[in-house]
Amino acid sequence: MNAKQNRWQVILALVLALVMALTLAGCSSTPEKKPAANAPAASADDSLTKIKAKGRLVVGVNAEFAPFEFHAMVNGKDTIVGFDMDLARDIAKDMGVQLELKELAFDALLTTLQSGQIDVIISGMSATAERRKSVDFSEVYYRGEQVLLTTKDNVGKFNSFSDLKNYKIGLQLSSLQDKLITTLIPDGKFTKIESMNTLFLSLKSKQIDGIVTTKVVCQMAMAANPEFVIAEKVKIDDSSLNSPGVAVAMRKNSAALKAQMDSTIKRLNTSGQMQKYVDEASKLAGTLPSKK
Repeated sequence: MNAKQNRWQVILALVLALVMALTLAGCSSTPEKKPAANAPAASADDSLTKIKAKGRLVVGVNAEFAPFEFHAMVNGKDTIVGFDMDLARDIAKDMGVQLELKELAFDALLTTLQSGQIDVIISGMSATAERRKSVDFSEVYYRGEQVLLTTKDNVGKFNSFSDLKNYKIGLQLSSLQDKLITTLIPDGKFTKIESMNTLFLSLKSKQIDGIVTTKVVCQMAMAANPEFVIAEKVKIDDSSLNSPGVAVAMRKNSAALKAQMDSTIKRLNTSGQMQKYVDEASKLAGTLPSKK
């Protein structure tokens, strides 16, 4: 074998060794697995854990909806009271955390919840089918009847639901009543105001002829304003809302938090304590001066 042939054999042996090394390296490596394009991101439900970790439950309220929640002077101090606040305190106590209230306009509550600035809404909010598209709700803690509040001077004008379209009707902006009545009477004469207190003043001053709201709110208002009455002949059908009643609102996919809420609500409803809270708040709202 001459020198030239020997050189080619060495080169061939080196090439074969390199090919084998690359082949073995390829066989021993595990190809990277890419997630499926539409695979859902795994996320644990930490809704309750986060609240306990920070040591407080931040509750969004609109404190202008007595007797659910409202401002009143208690022992010389301006305080947010009402049966929603009684419920909120019990929920926080059962969780073992402090209660923190964040007062907001009613129509800002849902967006503030979704942005994470509050943990839940406890503010007389009805668990309608429309709202359930964006948030989850606890079990119902209060069921109310929708009625027309008016004055003794005006009550003779209202003999049926259809009479509402002929008069100026006040509604709390973005409330269940706003959604319901403007749908049932699309061409009605409505005054929409965020504050229930301002609506009551508007009724007293004859700027509006009536207010559609829940019956317990009317009963409280009548206790403080003898000229107010419920128009008993006006029957309001709210079945189109598909709302089982008032409940605590929370962000979607908060199963652990919902279970905690439901536990407290079930205890209060079963024992009758929730109804006691409603009765006490209604009495207080009718006897104590409000902030506004």
